[in-house]
Amino acid sequence: MQKINLTDTDSEIRSCIDNKNNFAVIAGAGSGKTTSLIRALDYLQEKESSKFIRDDQKIVCITYTNRAVDVISQRLNWNEVFWVSTLHKFLWDNIQQFTSNIREVLGKSLIPEQIEKQKKKDNGKQTKTAIKARKRIALLQSDLANLGNVSSFVYTDVNYSNYQKGELGHDDIIAIASRIISENSVFREILGQKYPFIFVDEAQDTFNEVVIALNKICEGQGLPVVGYFGDPMQQIYDKRAGNFAVHEELKVIRKEENYRSSVEVINFLNTFRTDIKQFPAGENSYVNGSVLIRLVQAEEPQKGRKYTEEQLIRTSDQFDEAIKSWGWQDNKDAKHLFLVRQMIARRLGFPELQELFTGDFASQKANQDYEQGEHFLLKPFLRTLFPLVQASRDENTGRLLDVLRNTSPAFDPSGVNSAKTLEEMINLSKEIVQKLVSLWDTETLGGILRFAQNNNLCQISDRLSAHLDRQPRNEEYDEEIHSEEKSDWLVDSFLQRDTVEIEVYAKFIDESTPFSTQHGVKGEEYPDVIVIFDDVEASWDHYKFTKTLTPNTSGEPTEGQYERSTKLAYVCFSRAKENLRILLFTPNPFEAKQELLDNGLFNEEQIEVVMNK
Repeated sequence: MQKINLTDTDSEIRSCIDNKNNFAVIAGAGSGKTTSLIRALDYLQEKESSKFIRDDQKIVCITYTNRAVDVISQRLNWNEVFWVSTLHKFLWDNIQQFTSNIREVLGKSLIPEQIEKQKKKDNGKQTKTAIKARKRIALLQSDLANLGNVSSFVYTDVNYSNYQKGELGHDDIIAIASRIISENSVFREILGQKYPFIFVDEAQDTFNEVVIALNKICEGQGLPVVGYFGDPMQQIYDKRAGNFAVHEELKVIRKEENYRSSVEVINFLNTFRTDIKQFPAGENSYVNGSVLIRLVQAEEPQKGRKYTEEQLIRTSDQFDEAIKSWGWQDNKDAKHLFLVRQMIARRLGFPELQELFTGDFASQKANQDYEQGEHFLLKPFLRTLFPLVQASRDENTGRLLDVLRNTSPAFDPSGVNSAKTLEEMINLSKEIVQKLVSLWDTETLGGILRFAQNNNLCQISDRLSAHLDRQPRNEEYDEEIHSEEKSDWLVDSFLQRDTVEIEVYAKFIDESTPFSTQHGVKGEEYPDVIVIFDDVEASWDHYKFTKTLTPNTSGEPTEGQYERSTKLAYVCFSRAKENLRILLFTPNPFEAKQELLDNGLFNEEQIEVVMNK
């Protein structure tokens, strides 16, 4: 077996495991947090797996996404002594059989709390908010009265939980499980017996009530041991724990290596953040790199607090000018990070698609599926239809045939056309793709999907097929009445659109563009990074980067704006492996420059100022 060179962090973690001490690893960006997590899990497996197997126990690793579950499971060689799970799945799998406990939490606290929250919104008048609150109160009171009739509960993706049907949503799972764990000592003992070690990856993004509940499990001596791995500075989602290392019995371990970024980027990160002092720990020790910031005079918004279309064009031109000034116009390795996908959608050309999948007709799951390119409406276009159109345009016959063979039921060697000769299949491919290409420029998305369905050209899910077969909804959408059916309106709007935006979106999802959201790159790394901060264009009060970086010049941000902006900026800056470029729109570039020099974030050679002509 290859000898592993343990870091000081790894040794401290092993000491905590050996001594049954709870611990929290605070790991800066690029520090190899996941590697230390895997090494800790492997150490446990080598040390005590036979005991765990004998006692039917599991080592738990809770992580943030399904993708992370797969990555960590693979690195652990899918060993059955480990249970790698998302937070929601771990909690639900452990509480779902405790129906009476779930009912008790709902009846005594969760539903009454929601009723009280709605009562505060009802001012007794006939405003839309008040009327909606009263309807919600009546529904919740009915749920409360009929809770005893629910024989079991299910975890499902619904806009409003339907407690009378026993349907629980994402937020319910967090709230119910956390309260059962925190308030029920017997339940905590059961969990401790089943899971002697519980490790939490990306702990900063775990809900605060879950951290409290887990800390409650591991109070006192002995098992279970809880180990947190994360970085409070990289907490960029709302209503999460952030600083998870708050329990007095936690051994705090700081992981200050940086294996990712160049020397200059690390120096900048150490100036931007003072609670951890990182040092180059790998081959990056020999890469100097560079950090530059370009301060551009921001225009005064003429459309309320937003730019006009003409101003947006000029702002986009400033971005292009910055790329040229850095000599990066041909830099294919550079990643461009904007605050929100809305800005990317407008720049690339799919703003209406973005609005549809983030608007009133989109559930949380629909929005997530859209962001990942996994929505049932989008998959036929992303996996089969647009790749065929693109291959035809490029006259790439090999690529075209690969797409047909791998994704089209009509061209499955064991499918409906398996008896046809090779010549017949080649002729069929030419005919069907030629027709698809002609429809692409003239037909709606619904028309193209129906053509694909009729010709077995791509996989059409049962859900999509049902939508294609039904009549469009003609009545006006009402959230209270139609909330569980709102996907009908989303589908109808989607099917009526043309292919222009879906084509651009497909290229974006395929990472054929250098653009990404600042939220979307967490955990990623790129050779060169461009971060764009324009508070006016973002039109988002949650973040104020100009005020955060230069409060004396642009005004003080609120405490919440400062915290959110600082953390998201750190995540963006720390993606850079070699070179970092920052484009900051500010009302007073020269004053901003002096402030940045005074607070030591940059030196004179790193700052460029651009005034409006």
